[in-house]
Amino acid sequence: MADSQQEIIASAARLAERLPVGTLQSLAVAIAGGAGGEWEALRYRTLQVVPQPEARALVSDFLQMWSTRAPDMTPREVALILRTAAVTTRTIREAQSIELVWTGPLAGRVSMRRTDQALLQVINSAKRTLLIVSFAVYKIPAIAAALVRAAGRGVSIRICVEAPEPSGQKMAYDTIKALGAEVAQSATIYVWPSDKRPVDGNGNTGVLHAKCAIADDRLLFISSANLTDHALNLNIELGTLIYGGAEPGLVAAQFERMIAEGTLQKAQ
Repeated sequence: MADSQQEIIASAARLAERLPVGTLQSLAVAIAGGAGGEWEALRYRTLQVVPQPEARALVSDFLQMWSTRAPDMTPREVALILRTAAVTTRTIREAQSIELVWTGPLAGRVSMRRTDQALLQVINSAKRTLLIVSFAVYKIPAIAAALVRAAGRGVSIRICVEAPEPSGQKMAYDTIKALGAEVAQSATIYVWPSDKRPVDGNGNTGVLHAKCAIADDRLLFISSANLTDHALNLNIELGTLIYGGAEPGLVAAQFERMIAEGTLQKAQ
């Protein structure tokens, strides 16, 4: 097999790791209906099935590689490669396991993973992308160090946190500063602006109360624990660590959509 074809196959595999399987299948359909050499028309048609900006950039890079490295490959051949990558990725994602995660006293012979250990596993396992969501952040040196190391090996890190001003001062301190300067420089920080939040009849606004971490759309940690020393070491907290399956990608896609639509915005 020519090196250029191998590059297209490898690029399709990387694309399958980053996009939902359904999007990849739709992309293959759009490509299969095109004609070789009509790059602008093909680019326009395929990008219509990918609404998220980050996903569009990935697809655009894939099309650019195809047009420059393997222009003789037909749209049907490339569509078949994408479909194969989608099926393979779905098979891998469906191989799922779930583990309980706990902080607090254990009864009898019960054994569960500690919350801090599970969160560190998610951070340390990330190779490409890492998303962390938390209401509170305070005194987490081990977690902060792991995040800085992840950024050092090229992981794209996004952190969504609650902040005092948009929450109506429900936070007693600045969570972004609590992350530390090194983490803030290593990650993109997002908040939920006050003008994007629902308000009830009494003037109460919603808060960002979710707590989760996702590595590479493959490993999902959901917990009652905030990113605080007490939550990771002292409190009674319960969560789950999900390996594989569709759930990690679904949760990541939900936050990606909120970022793309401006519901979550970069901290100023």
